[in-house]
Amino acid sequence: MIRDRGKIKWLPAHFMPEHRAMLKRITIDDLKQKKPHLDELEFEEIGYIVMESLKYTIPIRVTIWKDGLFEFTTGIVDKVDMHMKYLLLESNGELSRISIQEITAVERI
Repeated sequence: MIRDRGKIKWLPAHFMPEHRAMLKRITIDDLKQKKPHLDELEFEEIGYIVMESLKYTIPIRVTIWKDGLFEFTTGIVDKVDMHMKYLLLESNGELSRISIQEITAVERI
């Protein structure tokens, strides 16, 4: 009977750090997506929810698109700066600055 070592026999192929870095980069590149195109109605809905959170301190969940990947953050809008095109989102006592161009969706929690 032949005893196979299973996955262990392939481990030396991943020995070189350059090879591991390349495989990690390929995996991340496969996960990347194009930025969704928002129409005027979606922009208005996002603006309405953001201003509602600012005025009435309602928590919201913001979907952000950065470098082909989506990130999610929650909090309450502290400030909206239309001149510099960003908003400040307060979450757990910390403020995070979010560019308006990166926002793809906003929903009430």
